[in-house]
Amino acid sequence: MSIIDIITKKKNKKELTYEELFMAFNGYHKSEIKDYQMSSLLMAITINGMTLNETLSLTDIFIKSGKVYNFNKKVSDKHSTGGVGDSTTFIVAPIVASMNIPMAKMSGRSLGYTGGTIDKLESIPGYKTQISEEEFYNQIDKIGLAVCSQSEMLVPLDKIIYALRDVSGTTESIPLIACSIMSKKIASGASYIVIDVKVGSGALIKTKEEAEIFSSWVISIGNHYNKKVKTIITPMDEPLSSSIGNALEVLEAIEVLKGKNNKLKEVSVEIASHIVSMAKGISVQDAKILSNNALKKGSAYKMFEKWITTQGGDLKGIKVSDKVLLLKSNIAGTINTISALNCAKLSLKLGAGKTTKEDIIDHSVGIKLLHQIGDKVNTGDVIAEIYVKDYDIELTEEDLKLFIIK
Repeated sequence: MSIIDIITKKKNKKELTYEELFMAFNGYHKSEIKDYQMSSLLMAITINGMTLNETLSLTDIFIKSGKVYNFNKKVSDKHSTGGVGDSTTFIVAPIVASMNIPMAKMSGRSLGYTGGTIDKLESIPGYKTQISEEEFYNQIDKIGLAVCSQSEMLVPLDKIIYALRDVSGTTESIPLIACSIMSKKIASGASYIVIDVKVGSGALIKTKEEAEIFSSWVISIGNHYNKKVKTIITPMDEPLSSSIGNALEVLEAIEVLKGKNNKLKEVSVEIASHIVSMAKGISVQDAKILSNNALKKGSAYKMFEKWITTQGGDLKGIKVSDKVLLLKSNIAGTINTISALNCAKLSLKLGAGKTTKEDIIDHSVGIKLLHQIGDKVNTGDVIAEIYVKDYDIELTEEDLKLFIIK
């Protein structure tokens, strides 16, 4: 079959065979299929979906496009399906590693409106997001924690599809999200995997029903490869933390590691607890006690510092823009809603995310929300700080609809 036949078949809602998927995706990997053709296939998949068999086939094709890592010990991993103000990796990884449960994580860049984990890590001066296979193994042996960008040899097919999805309006496909996440988790050698499934207006997955389907699929993929996989479903109609933007989110995570209590901490502890539960063979409740203790006693923050400095990062060098616009309330009332989607759109306009593959992310810009849902505000109160590259940026009334106050 030609690529046109394959696109047409999926457009007509028919199941693609392993061979057809291999021809299309491997052909794109070899530059035999053009961007616009693969974009068409990705759009047909996004609109019409894929069966579980198709998803298992594509996951296998992704995995076999590169190298599979094998460690001399069982390692853990976690992944979020994409949220606003989601810096859980910066908290979960050191909690888990501080309990002698190694975490070997390869993360991605911007997908959709906001920066990815690697973009956030690059806001730390000196941090090496790209490390060799030998460095990756050695760091896991040495400190039990490494987070780096996806290596050239780890699921290289996913890397190019991931970048194309980001700019072709196909980031929300549940099967493609499942293939992307699970191929990387399996290829990177994890034994214990927790997937944080974000659901809501500010997430790639919009409804609880879709989140439950996605959860069942990633667990099925994990079972197929004899991996222990757990999922948690996290609402994403409002931002996970008060900071949106790369450097701002790292600083927010540091505050949590140093004792700040907020929703970001709660979700991070929940994720960590499921990993600890699987790795230690204890209840999630007991694992939650251990995870909270790692924060209270400072062992998680010490591990965080060790991790960042081992990979060359200078935490004192993190900078946010010194150009700040103040968003003031134009009415008195109670904050009823904080729109994750609108926050994400504004952060993208500021430069914290990408609209094309060639865009360069500005790590210093973003939004800091100064109030939470339920807070009472007066007319003229400053409700958010907007960190901008230049004061002459044109922001409309629509851009600034972050809060609903009643």
